[in-house]
Amino acid sequence: MNLTGKMKIDGRSSGARFSKLDFHDDNLASVKIYPPRKRTDTAQIDFQFEDDSTGAMKLVSFHRCANLRYIMDFDVLAANWFAQTKCFAAEDDVNRVKRFVRSQMANWHVKYMPPMPRDKPIRKKLSAIRSYHLFRIDFFGGTVEILAKSFSVKENSRELAPGT
Repeated sequence: MNLTGKMKIDGRSSGARFSKLDFHDDNLASVKIYPPRKRTDTAQIDFQFEDDSTGAMKLVSFHRCANLRYIMDFDVLAANWFAQTKCFAAEDDVNRVKRFVRSQMANWHVKYMPPMPRDKPIRKKLSAIRSYHLFRIDFFGGTVEILAKSFSVKENSRELAPGT
């Protein structure tokens, strides 16, 4: 991949390739979430970073997202304004990924009335869990975990402006 290239990753090697990306000390420029608008849609999440050494903008997009956990302390992030990103990692262990999904159920604030089974949406996701990866971005000031099927990376010298 070159500075104006795009890399799209699918398949079981996705997690290993994601973990090898070098975003260490890059600065977070923006986060955009594109939620599903109907039952057949999927979510997409875009993170834009500024490369710490070149100033190039990098866009990391997560496709076919199922879950997101975002924990951030902006005071700590601001204190590290010159080097905000620690590392990227991915988890493909099925049991770990299932625990991640189930751990969020209490926060969904939904109740399904009979005859619909209480856990119907989660049942479908768990039956397809092997097609997902648990991607993690560690910041000096927080952690983001995204359950998604794939990701892509796009780099441009300065063409990507924050918020685009």
